[in-house]
Amino acid sequence: MTQHPKNISDEEFVAFQNGDARVFRIVFDKYQATLCRFAYSVCKDEDITQDAVQESFVKLYQNKSKIVAPGAIYPLLFVITKRYLLRVFRRSVIEAKYKHELSNSWSEGSTATIDQLRRNDLGSILDELVHQLPDKQKQIFLLNKFGGYSYEEISDQTGTSKNTIKNQVVTATKKIRLQLYRLYPFYFLLFFLNQ
Repeated sequence: MTQHPKNISDEEFVAFQNGDARVFRIVFDKYQATLCRFAYSVCKDEDITQDAVQESFVKLYQNKSKIVAPGAIYPLLFVITKRYLLRVFRRSVIEAKYKHELSNSWSEGSTATIDQLRRNDLGSILDELVHQLPDKQKQIFLLNKFGGYSYEEISDQTGTSKNTIKNQVVTATKKIRLQLYRLYPFYFLLFFLNQ
């Protein structure tokens, strides 16, 4: 790693720590190209390079008050960039291993289709969300949606008014849809586009 001289004055450093955008821009202009060259020499990918450098400056800004001296700015940026690239490399190794394992275990003669696997995943997710409902609401929801019971039949079984049953089912459905959308937007779209 190349040694970098203190490139901002002590006054500028104090302003930097206090979030001065002008000084942050000076720091960005001084180190951005050097970090890009380093990142690109490691990964040979322009998008990854840009992401690594962007994350470095974001984390620098987030940790600006923890930096003790102007000379510590570049080493921190360098370490953050290096760690980002290392995470990307590890992720790519895991993905390659997963793809290799999948290609070895998946054959054209498999009876399970991708659609079936997605439905199974979605079913597991829905089960998990249903079981997070309050007990009474869960019971009513399961009777209506999975048991096929009408509001009136559930009302007779539980001794709860028909309107309360309806409200419980509507509320539970909204909660599940909201959670499904927040946690699994891909599955949410998949489920509702395939309806």
